[in-house]
Amino acid sequence: MRVGIFGLGLIGSSLALALRSARPDVHVVGSDPDPVTMHRALARRVTAAGDPRDADVVVLAAPIPALPELLAGLSGCRAVVTDVASTKVRVLRWAAAAGVDLVGGHPMCGRERSGIGAAVPDLFQGAPWILTRDEPQVTALVRAVGAVPVFMDAERHDRLVAGTSHAAFVLSAAYVLALAGDPEWPAMQEVAGTGFRDLSRLAAGDPALYAAIASTNRDRMVESVRAVEASLARFRRHLEAGDGRLVELFEEARRIRERWARDSGFGMDPAAFGGDG
Repeated sequence: MRVGIFGLGLIGSSLALALRSARPDVHVVGSDPDPVTMHRALARRVTAAGDPRDADVVVLAAPIPALPELLAGLSGCRAVVTDVASTKVRVLRWAAAAGVDLVGGHPMCGRERSGIGAAVPDLFQGAPWILTRDEPQVTALVRAVGAVPVFMDAERHDRLVAGTSHAAFVLSAAYVLALAGDPEWPAMQEVAGTGFRDLSRLAAGDPALYAAIASTNRDRMVESVRAVEASLARFRRHLEAGDGRLVELFEEARRIRERWARDSGFGMDPAAFGGDG
């Protein structure tokens, strides 16, 4: 089996490394427009040289803005084509316009660091990997790298991840900017501990990636951010009133978080599946 990967950043290179480790019988060919990245990929034997379009399965791991052109170049391609973009509705529309029968995909994992230098073969272990349909070859690859396939349509995907992922990095960035705008910020930095580290973690992600996600999932993100604003306003009202029922909100949030952590199997690790998700 041959797998071709367009884009050898964090996800594309991690996928290549994971496949090389889990499925040595799979021949992985990669391509990246950055010559330095391409040189590093070949030098580290992350992938072999060649045209990804000649593979049995083609994975688009390039940035979202690059996808329309890549999809246009795959018109008439006989391979099964999938992607790893963080939004799905817009990407599937681009694919349809290009005449590509795309299997939409999105591994729910990442790291704050980006690029081939941050790639690791175990990035996908235990992570949900959303697919817009069960295409056997794609599903098999997802399972091979240790991820868990989750099937849903593009609309539902974009709605769900707007809350669990996209609103999260907006909230993290807003929190950092709010503190940095305070005159006491220099002193705050000296006393910042694990609470600041954990809540600010997503703010260290790739700004270009976040902007591309926002441009392709804007309406759903606005809805999620509004919901977060309403929840924050509720907490603020209790704080302003000195309301003893504030503890009930904290208890409710803790129960929900602990239940998710227990059921998901990885929620208690603050570093698990970071990045854009």
